[in-house]
Amino acid sequence: MDANTNLKLRLNWIDYAKGIGIIFVVFGHVIKGLYSSKLIDPTFFDYAVNFVYSFHMPLFFILSGYFFVKSFLKRGTQQFVLNKVETILYPFVIWSLLQTFIEIKLSAYTNNHVKSSELLTCLYLPRSQFWFLFALFFINILNVFFFNISKKWGVFISIFVCVVYYLINYQLYIFDKTFVNLVYFAFGIILSQYNTITRQLLQNAYLFILNIVVFAGALYLYFNFPKTEWYNLLLPQLSGSFVIIYLSERMSNHKAFLFIQYMGVNSLIIYLVHMLAGNGTRIFLSKFLHIQNSAIHILAGTILGLLMPLVVYNIAIKTKYLSWLFQFPALKRSKETTEIS
Repeated sequence: MDANTNLKLRLNWIDYAKGIGIIFVVFGHVIKGLYSSKLIDPTFFDYAVNFVYSFHMPLFFILSGYFFVKSFLKRGTQQFVLNKVETILYPFVIWSLLQTFIEIKLSAYTNNHVKSSELLTCLYLPRSQFWFLFALFFINILNVFFFNISKKWGVFISIFVCVVYYLINYQLYIFDKTFVNLVYFAFGIILSQYNTITRQLLQNAYLFILNIVVFAGALYLYFNFPKTEWYNLLLPQLSGSFVIIYLSERMSNHKAFLFIQYMGVNSLIIYLVHMLAGNGTRIFLSKFLHIQNSAIHILAGTILGLLMPLVVYNIAIKTKYLSWLFQFPALKRSKETTEIS
């Protein structure tokens, strides 16, 4: 594989995959808010939310795992952990506190009453979307431990731990999503170490069709036999993610989809702020403009949920006393601080 192909495998398609993923994240949270407010058809909601939630967060864990080995080997244990504190744990703490505080103050206008005590508990019992950053941070830490045991077998240790945790059916409430999602992060590591597999996922049309068939079949089983759990851990999550990965490669060849790449590059920023933007849009439309049309809510909530975080970010980084909202103090802006990584 030549250098240009390898660069493309490492960078370009990932931004597009993150872009598609973050659009689904925002859409999913918008329709959940509408369902809680009884502003959306329950049947449509059931199918839409289960479709989105079947793969969109596993996709992000896969994409995050893709960068793990290179970053870990480059930085070493101490610098790697410090980097994750700065780029994952820090925004988790800042925005968990900020969003929870705002939700407490606006409880009269929202679907759920948020207690003042949650301003403390949100740091160890993540609220709303912040569970992902909490889990991602500790998944990285666990993999540092596994790869210090064995760089050759670290990824398989990670998979083994996930399988054991799943089979024994013992839930560590705070860290449950950390252990369950280890397997998707591990698949990302595998893709980074075996470019032949990644190239097939990106370029093989027959494999793409197979993944569509598997994904459709897995969704059929999920919708019709939801209590059967043996296929719920991998089939829709991996096949759905692989479908997005293939589409990302196709999109990366067309300038018409550059906006998706831009969303992917800024996926962490959108992830941090989109709930405030999306919920604010719903409240404004329903409470003040008295608009009940679900299509308008979905469209406006999703678009503003994607764009308003970018506006807030650009204002913050240009304001001397607000840059800390998105950047660890004293750090220069880097691409890694603006991605879910």
